[in-house]
Amino acid sequence: MPMNAFPPGGPPGVPGQPPGGTPPPGGGGGGWGTPPPGGGPPGGPPSYGQGFPPPQQPKKSKMGLYVGLGCGCLILMGCLIGGGIWWMIDAMGPGEEVSSIDVTPGQPFTLTYAQDGSQKYMAWLEVDLDHSSSYSLTGPITLSADGNAFGQYTLDEDGSGSPVTERSDSVRISWVHSGSSTSGTTKLFPIPNQIDGSTVTLSGTISAPPGTTGQIRLFVAKRD
Repeated sequence: MPMNAFPPGGPPGVPGQPPGGTPPPGGGGGGWGTPPPGGGPPGGPPSYGQGFPPPQQPKKSKMGLYVGLGCGCLILMGCLIGGGIWWMIDAMGPGEEVSSIDVTPGQPFTLTYAQDGSQKYMAWLEVDLDHSSSYSLTGPITLSADGNAFGQYTLDEDGSGSPVTERSDSVRISWVHSGSSTSGTTKLFPIPNQIDGSTVTLSGTISAPPGTTGQIRLFVAKRD
């Protein structure tokens, strides 16, 4: 009796194949056990929370920020330097004026003010003169308090030398000296403090060369 090559029911099953040689449901053309075309799980793109890193965002350049900060620092430094120079010039100039008088060369003048507590004061000379050659302003200035003299200063202002003798310091503010005019403000001398409420008087005569025209003003200002 001939022997069958296969046992009843057909050839032995192939691993992974159901009996009868029918492919598993849904296995279309990719072979059994092979993922479908596309290289990823069905149902949409891969999820970044399941082992896939998110895409890297391009880094923004900070060059504009650095340039802006640099320009801001330069502007701030310029303002601080400019403000410091302005403050220094302002500090060198006269403080608050308390009394003044226009002086006519060759004629006596008298300037008075009241001493206020321990406030310090400074005498200043302001000139705006027209001339055709060099000029000079000379003459003594006497100081007194309630009629009692306590000091005298000799004015010697010629546009180049010290404006006054017997003083502690001097400075010229906005001084312009040319061949046709002279203008500016000169700090003459500090005035020693007097008794609170006393009347302080500056008196004298300022001489100038013949033909000198313009304005001469003597004033007293507060100082620190």
